Amino acid sequence: MKNRKKPLHLILDGLPTHKTLVVRDYVASKNGRLTLHFLPGYAPELNPDELVWSHAKRTGNARRPLQKGEKLEERVSAQLAEIGKNQALVRSFFKHPSVAYISDL
Repeated sequence: MKNRKKPLHLILDGLPTHKTLVVRDYVASKNGRLTLHFLPGYAPELNPDELVWSHAKRTGNARRPLQKGEKLEERVSAQLAEIGKNQALVRSFFKHPSVAYISDL
């Protein structure tokens, strides 16, 4: 939020951590510059994170078994980092019809 000029609308899932007193107090301290919008209780089709995980499962780690000594966490982290570097791919998740409500990309 530092140096941000425009208000921010943040869309969150229903993770209990997102609804804690600490979070509510922080949002209140931003005097309307930060607004939280919560997805319905179970709506994976509305969550772009689910599109990322689906892509990762279809194209990467689930497609080949771990090698001896290889750690799943490291492989998943590397794959997510690669996805993050591909701006066109990341934008495509937000262009999907099910999450078009998020952006005008």
